[in-house]
Amino acid sequence: MKKIALLGGYGIWGVFLCLAALEKFGDFFAAGTGFWSVLMLSVAGVCQLGAAFIAIGWAVLALGTLRSKYLPYRFINNYTVPVLIIVLAVAASAARSSSDEARAQKLGFKDGKEFSIARENNISNVADYNKFVDEQRVKEAEKAAKDAALAAEKRARDTALAAEKERKAKEEEVKCLDDASCYASKHKRGDYICETAVENSAQYQFKWTDGITEPKFSSYNWYDKNRKLVTLYGHRAQAQNGFGAFKNVEYSCTFNADTGEVLSTNLQ
Repeated sequence: MKKIALLGGYGIWGVFLCLAALEKFGDFFAAGTGFWSVLMLSVAGVCQLGAAFIAIGWAVLALGTLRSKYLPYRFINNYTVPVLIIVLAVAASAARSSSDEARAQKLGFKDGKEFSIARENNISNVADYNKFVDEQRVKEAEKAAKDAALAAEKRARDTALAAEKERKAKEEEVKCLDDASCYASKHKRGDYICETAVENSAQYQFKWTDGITEPKFSSYNWYDKNRKLVTLYGHRAQAQNGFGAFKNVEYSCTFNADTGEVLSTNLQ
């Protein structure tokens, strides 16, 4: 499996380098070429072609029997070969950059980088390149304006949604002022704290008789709306009396719906 991966990896690398070398040789007769640019293109092409042959050759020699038979040198291995390929590829890149600088100067471009961009877009003269740059600048400005408009629209939409959410929350809170259960549900419900308080208020043993789907407290009423005091009422429980008998009881619990503080409990 490792040999197959090695064969595939180096093989693909070699083909890529070979195609890149052919591209260098294909620029011999392109616009702006001169003696120096052709020389540097030749160096770049030869370096990449050499790197391609080394990569493909190493891929073929990945089979252990071939490598041991035809290449018995210990210093040529999976560490030195990639380094050699990379060195040749870097040398090819440097030679190509030098060629681009020479061609750029001859054609009137500012530098090799500018010429490289022009070449990638099939442009060979400065006038067409300047036109291309202006078009790209206009496109970027239009894109920036569009992005800014979309961002502004999103901010406005988010602001409107937040305002609508806040408005509904305020409306809901105003409505809840007339309903003790609703107000408590938005603040401190009181179910658990009142359940514990009622249990603790029993003098003897106490047990709940509510079912799985039945609430322990059946109703919420305002005790003092201005102070946000709510009273919970229920009847699903039994408390033990002084004779040890359990009897059904009704109970209530008054608490502060803003703070959750229990003010009083009552068992009857």
